[in-house]
Amino acid sequence: MDTLSNTSDINYELPLSEAGQTALRPALLHDLGALPFRPGALISRSLWVIFIGRWGVWTHATLPVDDRLGMPDKENITGLCDLVGSLIRPPVCHDDEKAMIVLRRPGPAEISEADRYIFRLVRQAAVGRETAPWAFYLVGLDGIREVTADERQ
Repeated sequence: MDTLSNTSDINYELPLSEAGQTALRPALLHDLGALPFRPGALISRSLWVIFIGRWGVWTHATLPVDDRLGMPDKENITGLCDLVGSLIRPPVCHDDEKAMIVLRRPGPAEISEADRYIFRLVRQAAVGRETAPWAFYLVGLDGIREVTADERQ
């Protein structure tokens, strides 16, 4: 399930090469997925907006979603996804950065209907906006999955 490769030979010195940026993405996703989920926490599902470029990694936002795995509150998630759409605009100072939108949650690394719904809302929020190149990932203790347009059904 995990798409990680051996990254021990990669040089992470700045500025990052294209190969370094490519290798850093799965390593960062793995680290996010490995963070523990506290039992009884008010928020266990969150959306992260992260950029990776020649000058490193920066987290633009971490947005709390809710504490469940099922369908999110429509009004709340629509607003959060609209915010995500506005946050993935190309950075002003570095136009080579790529965005990762990460849905971090407990549970299996299977893409659920709720995950697809959130992905669709992010895609809709990005329509008509100038955005950096971006990809959407699902991460948790059970692994990493990229959610793509092919999995929208």
